[in-house]
Amino acid sequence: MNTITSASSMFSRWLLQVKARAFPAVALLIVMMALSSCYLNFFRTNTKTSIDRAAIKNIGSARKYFVVHMGNGVQGLENVSFRDDTVRGTLVPLPLEHTKYLSPNIEGKNRIRKPDMIPTLMEVHLYAERASETASKEFISPLTQINRMDVYELDERATRTNHILSTVGIVAGGVTVSLYVAAIIVLATQCNCPQVYIHDDGQYQFASGLYSGAMYSTLERTDYLPLQSLAKKSGDIQLKIGNAPNEEQYINQVNLIQVEHAPGVKILPDRHGKILAYQELKAPIQAVSGDEKQNEMNLLKETDEKYFTFNDEQSKNGFSKLVLKFGRPARTSNAKLVINARNSKWAGYIHEEFVSMFGDSYSKWSERQEKADPAVLNKWQTDQALPLMAYIKTAKGWKFVDYFPLIGNTATRDLVMEFELPETGTSEIEIKLETAYRFWDIDFAAVDYSDNNTIKSSTLKPLKITRTNGIDETENLKSKDSLYSHLVNEEAIEFTYSLLPPKTSASYFLVSGGYYHNLRQYKGKANTMELYKFRKKGAFDNFSRKKYFVLEQQVLALTKNN
Repeated sequence: MNTITSASSMFSRWLLQVKARAFPAVALLIVMMALSSCYLNFFRTNTKTSIDRAAIKNIGSARKYFVVHMGNGVQGLENVSFRDDTVRGTLVPLPLEHTKYLSPNIEGKNRIRKPDMIPTLMEVHLYAERASETASKEFISPLTQINRMDVYELDERATRTNHILSTVGIVAGGVTVSLYVAAIIVLATQCNCPQVYIHDDGQYQFASGLYSGAMYSTLERTDYLPLQSLAKKSGDIQLKIGNAPNEEQYINQVNLIQVEHAPGVKILPDRHGKILAYQELKAPIQAVSGDEKQNEMNLLKETDEKYFTFNDEQSKNGFSKLVLKFGRPARTSNAKLVINARNSKWAGYIHEEFVSMFGDSYSKWSERQEKADPAVLNKWQTDQALPLMAYIKTAKGWKFVDYFPLIGNTATRDLVMEFELPETGTSEIEIKLETAYRFWDIDFAAVDYSDNNTIKSSTLKPLKITRTNGIDETENLKSKDSLYSHLVNEEAIEFTYSLLPPKTSASYFLVSGGYYHNLRQYKGKANTMELYKFRKKGAFDNFSRKKYFVLEQQVLALTKNN
């Protein structure tokens, strides 16, 4: 168990003890302290680079404080008037309360401390090329010589989103807040699928999770986890797969694939295990959401932890979507879409809310899933758009291609999908990604049209496989069969591999199959009326939107006077 998980678990247990001792006021105070440290406020500048009479008239009668930026510094402007397309006023030393946000980001979010909000959100900033200044400090400037005007105001969307996601972040750490006095619910929203660690500098470093969503034997699948840090290693290396709290793991074969390739070429397996090479990624020329009204290009141009979160309005198909448009070179018939993404912590929270509705009937329901038809279960997941569904635009409309499987919310991952391009007669292609509301975070997207380079792959069998209690697990994990390693509690399995010296460059992937069970205990009667709705396509999207709206209202009420 890593340090973060351990700390979160300790904090959660302590909060449960607080609740059990019936000190609701103290518990609520603890949560409020946590919330106050997470909630951020933001302002926007509404920057204009050309100022006319109409623009200045809109703010002329408002109770604003004017700040003038000139070549000789920044000053306050009082007794402001506008006449004859001229700005007039008296220059004064800038008061301290108006000196804190003089260099905003005009294209992005600007954080503002709560104590600074009242004076700062009154500000109007004028950037003057030249201005007349008399001995009495009178300021006179034609509007044509004001080359920029910033009118500060609260960025309600960014602030509200941050407040809600801060609460969801606290939920992910183990706590959520209800308006009912001291109703603290300890939830595990982190994807607790098998956890992979790489031994480095004398200790194990967390890498990612495996086959997220395979919660029953009928959903067993093989996962292909990129291990980029191994490219710089040689000789014997150690990996570890550990169990997660409140779960048991059934692990099948575990191998390491070493792929040799030319320098500069990058390698990824798709969800089926097909190894794809790419080297000339092309950014989208358009990326839109919300029925193609909201531009999302800035969120996808590089891997920078700025995510598109599929938070747009519900599409006609019943989900959230992102439409990507790319230029298409002549005589191309295939494209590889490469994304960097993860499942969201919100998705973990919503899944836990769904499962808890079974109450004390959850174990019986799980037993039924163990006997269900795998095809039926997989179809239900795709009908709910829990995986990230991918479509391509054809002359007849959108055509489903494939999906990116659930990968969990513990880490982002590079994913690839190959598309056979339709004959549309245009120099562009359009790809649509669709999922349930806020179930995925996507950080980067691009396509590659290059051919698959000649590559050489080798399957590396582990030299040694040992459980934490010292038992040799080689027999259970040497091949893909009916034998599994069964992990419970905090058990783990360590693997030793020997990396082959590559002739050129090499990439590495951990290939493992299996499934896991949720061992949490739930109480109460099953909410059959609500659960019945999940038979319908798109029910998870509706459920997620409803829960988000409820939480939004609670958070706004809770923080109104915070």
